[in-house]
Amino acid sequence: MNTLTKEQVQQLTPEQQAAIATMELRRVQKRERLLKQARQSKKSTFSTAAMIMIAYGFAAFQKAPMLLQWAILLLALAIMMQAIATNRRLDAMLELFEDEPDA
Repeated sequence: MNTLTKEQVQQLTPEQQAAIATMELRRVQKRERLLKQARQSKKSTFSTAAMIMIAYGFAAFQKAPMLLQWAILLLALAIMMQAIATNRRLDAMLELFEDEPDA
């Protein structure tokens, strides 16, 4: 992407300058959104998995087969949620990497 110098921007009409400013603002907002997504906290997923493991342990200790089946199901769902969250973070990082200008 070609970048304009300050002098080149000053030579543009006010409408063109506004269009360039809008494009730059959108680029910065997109970058901030992707950075936030890439740095997203995993605490909630880990706490969910921990609670499910506790439920699984309780069900196994109580020898309650129905509770055990539900705990296994919930554990599988937590793993899937973790995989989806990880893929979203990776997608955001890849998009950030692709948007970086070549050095």
